[in-house]
Amino acid sequence: MSLIVMGSAKGAPGTSTTALALAGVWPSPTLLAELDPYGSDLVYRQVAPDGAVLDPNRGMFSLALAARGGLNPDVIREHTQFLPGDQEILLGLSRSEQGAAWGAHWDRLGRVLAAPGSTDVIADVGRLYPDSPALALLPHASLVLLVARTNAEDLAHVRARAAAVHQRLAAGGRRVAPIGVLLVTPLRHQTRAVEAANRVLAGIEAPVQVAGVVAFDPGAAEQLAGRRRGRIHKTQLFGSVRAIAADLEKRFGLGRTNEPVPAGQAPEGVAR
Repeated sequence: MSLIVMGSAKGAPGTSTTALALAGVWPSPTLLAELDPYGSDLVYRQVAPDGAVLDPNRGMFSLALAARGGLNPDVIREHTQFLPGDQEILLGLSRSEQGAAWGAHWDRLGRVLAAPGSTDVIADVGRLYPDSPALALLPHASLVLLVARTNAEDLAHVRARAAAVHQRLAAGGRRVAPIGVLLVTPLRHQTRAVEAANRVLAGIEAPVQVAGVVAFDPGAAEQLAGRRRGRIHKTQLFGSVRAIAADLEKRFGLGRTNEPVPAGQAPEGVAR
């Protein structure tokens, strides 16, 4: 498996929407894992393939109980469900208090999700607070993607968070995954947004660069949330995410290796 960790540095820029869309267009089978320690909400937005409601008790919370007896890919799959289109999903915790059930097992979860296998894992970890237990997943990631809006304050926050994440992973010579930034903006503004973001990111001592632009498409986001009908695969959102998926696979070799890049090395296409 390739473990792709997605999070944000500030607010709600659309990480969950982007993760769901990316899983839906990924060129190989994926497991979408809701790993926000502070609670997730896809269970309230999505349905099973037959239109039935998802089981809110099957996912990260039930897996935490099973993990006491050992954790491996087969055990994880006993706690996954499916969305329309046969998208496999590990539903997240419904409230932050349930995060205590995982205790110190986040590192072990990351190790298992990144184990060799046929399914790539796209993990939505929510906001990457400095004390987030989900940070324990990062050393096992093949790629870390930070989702951000393009205003000045969001770019400042993502710059600080990217630097902190890189510093944390590189400490003591630990292996570190490449870090990319996905910008959420109207496509007509993408060239200017990418140039501005790369200028901001160039000032930090970490191999971080814009990895793609996600179209700001409220209508498509409403469709993904189940609040509107339409041809979701014809939207700007899905078109932009499809291009990102193809580019990430090519640039970072996802699907060919699940080994993080050693500290100090930058993958092809990412500035040092």
